[in-house]
Amino acid sequence: MARSNTTAETGAPRRRAGRLVATVAAIGVIGFGVQPATADPGDRPGTYTNHIMDDIADAYSDPSIIRGKDGYWYAYATQTYMTKQNAGGPWESQHFMPITRSSDLVNWTYVGDVFGPDNHPQWRDFESTYYWAPDIRYINGKYYLYYSVAGNDDNTVALATADHPAGPWTDIGRPVLPYGKEVNQIDPAVFVDTDGEKYLYYGSFRDGGIQAVRLNAEGTAPAGEPVQVVGARRGEAAYVRKRDGWYYLFYSGLGCCARDKGAYPVYVGRSKSPMGPFVDAEGVGLADLHPGGTIVNSPNGNRWVATGHSADVVDKSGQEWILTNGFDRFEKDPGWGGRPTVMDRLDWIDGWPTVRAGAWTSEGTQTAPVATWDVGSGFQAGLGGFRTLGTGVWKAGVDSDSGRYARATDGGSAPQLLLPNRAPKGDVRLETDVRVRDDRGRVGLVLASRGVADHLIAWVGSGSALTVELTRGGKVRKTWTERLHSGADVRTWHSLNAEIRDGRARVEISSAMLGMPLAEIEVHVPATWDRGGAASSHGSGEVDNVGVTRLFTPVTRKKPEPRVGEELTSRREDFTDDSLDGWEWFGPPDGKVADGRYVWPTQDADFSGNGTMASALLRAAPKGTYTVETKLHLPITDAPDGRSQAGIIAFRSPKDSIHLAPTRTGPTRQVFLWIGRDRDSWPEMQIGPSADTMWLRLRHTVNRKTGEHMYQAATSRDGKKYIWGGVWHLPAGDDPRIGLVSLAGEGLTAEFDYVRFYR
Repeated sequence: MARSNTTAETGAPRRRAGRLVATVAAIGVIGFGVQPATADPGDRPGTYTNHIMDDIADAYSDPSIIRGKDGYWYAYATQTYMTKQNAGGPWESQHFMPITRSSDLVNWTYVGDVFGPDNHPQWRDFESTYYWAPDIRYINGKYYLYYSVAGNDDNTVALATADHPAGPWTDIGRPVLPYGKEVNQIDPAVFVDTDGEKYLYYGSFRDGGIQAVRLNAEGTAPAGEPVQVVGARRGEAAYVRKRDGWYYLFYSGLGCCARDKGAYPVYVGRSKSPMGPFVDAEGVGLADLHPGGTIVNSPNGNRWVATGHSADVVDKSGQEWILTNGFDRFEKDPGWGGRPTVMDRLDWIDGWPTVRAGAWTSEGTQTAPVATWDVGSGFQAGLGGFRTLGTGVWKAGVDSDSGRYARATDGGSAPQLLLPNRAPKGDVRLETDVRVRDDRGRVGLVLASRGVADHLIAWVGSGSALTVELTRGGKVRKTWTERLHSGADVRTWHSLNAEIRDGRARVEISSAMLGMPLAEIEVHVPATWDRGGAASSHGSGEVDNVGVTRLFTPVTRKKPEPRVGEELTSRREDFTDDSLDGWEWFGPPDGKVADGRYVWPTQDADFSGNGTMASALLRAAPKGTYTVETKLHLPITDAPDGRSQAGIIAFRSPKDSIHLAPTRTGPTRQVFLWIGRDRDSWPEMQIGPSADTMWLRLRHTVNRKTGEHMYQAATSRDGKKYIWGGVWHLPAGDDPRIGLVSLAGEGLTAEFDYVRFYR
């Protein structure tokens, strides 16, 4: 599955999206197209390099993804021109939420758009409306696409539905949310809980932050009052999924849309309720005055920046992947506003997600997702590769959503088994899509079997339950049952999957493997029994996408935090006298030494050149790799509404400088790595939670390839536990000096205890 210069599905030469119009005509028969191939047991994935849609789309922003019942992955994006060639062209040349599909998550094909002049929402003027940030879901046999409608500052969330992930799509004829101003009603995400309740998450960088609201049973309107779950001016692009009894809320911080200073880190918090409150790994609430957020992804110093607005997907081995959009900061056409989609491995370590064990977005060659089963089939070519046990017959069926599938017929109450040949032993992932035709029987996933009389099967049926039965000698010996909510219609396709690791199977039923389980059961699996397959009783079951794949090996250890090293005592500054040996000023001297601290009222100035130029207290930095640290007292809790701030700066000139400092942004207090030159917090990089007393660090390294000066920021509220955030850069050349600043608005007084260097 290495990337080639041909499409994965047809072998035809790759073409840019702007020349793929002919593909749209095939949408109506996609369900009957070529199915992803069955692999030999020894076949493992190839490689890929970000960004993943470079051969069809220069811009594919705000991605959302689902695996359709036809076996393909489908991705959706914000309205865009997709390519540089037609950027800035007429309105009708845009793609109004483009749709692509892939059989391997690496090679993608454009298949159409959600909307166009003929099917756009009639309740909005087409040529003054933008269609942003789609969120794809599958519920009881229908695809739901929540999306943002924006324009003229009248932003809200809307919904379109379809019977197939490629459409055609039909808007429901009205917005899901009433119009509002306090909350920026964009970037929707929907979560369906185990009890069937639906929740909508939406919002952006206004004072209302990100909100959560329960929806009605149809998912078309609020059914309760919204609750703020992420702090004001803190983030957008919510995405919620459930794991191990926790609800995880992903969101993205400031800096979505600027290549030259775009950060857009992905954060996460978790809760025992879908309505929150959500807290991070330090126990800090996402909606607190000093909001928390555990970092999932952030700039790491390579070519990719602003890699946020995330969505998750799982490959056939059980490994999770995260899709974000970002900018290539070395792109030769900096005027182009397109944000391509990048993809990386998502690891779960000690209960928290992180991209590539904390290494974050990749720019080099990576191992591709596992996109084929070791054994299995989507039945496009019939039932070859399987054997049947028990009474009754398995035949081929077909429908417009899944394409061809296998259906049981003529069976009695005893299980009819459809078992793959030569399934791998040991730790494996098992999958199948299932539905029942009537109320007489059941359909299931075979976890393990040893003939028709000995098997372990996860069943679903008209009784609205997930039931695992252990049968030995033809008799049921043990049963485990979890009820499904009353609205779960198992006459429509549902996904059954199980991960068998170290002799234990964790079984899940969901609509589409999007982190929204309807029920879960964990059981022991006989070690010597065969793995995988499907089952039916009374000839009622229908199954598709039945596969067995060797289970992924989880990453269990994070990338080590940066090594700070020993203190360079010759450079210690404890502010014991006012001589300040080795220090010099950029701009007029300000502040004073008092009681063993440097006391400095915040200046009504910045480095933008638009008004008074700020001062900086500077000294030469050590050569090579080092870490600089200061302890700062700044009463940010009671700060006036503005941008008053103080902290550490790396400085070559007002233009070539970055600084790390806490500030107030509306109702919220945050710490930023300030990439910009003025006091506007957009689009700077958030780090850890702020506090009135903080420890700030900048770690300097030199990029061996580019010669750039790289700075990674860290914050602490106790001087012991540091949260290491993203990396930013200053151009190659003379070493920037290091120092202190106190600026961007009057009203606070900063007190610095010391400045120390470590290597």
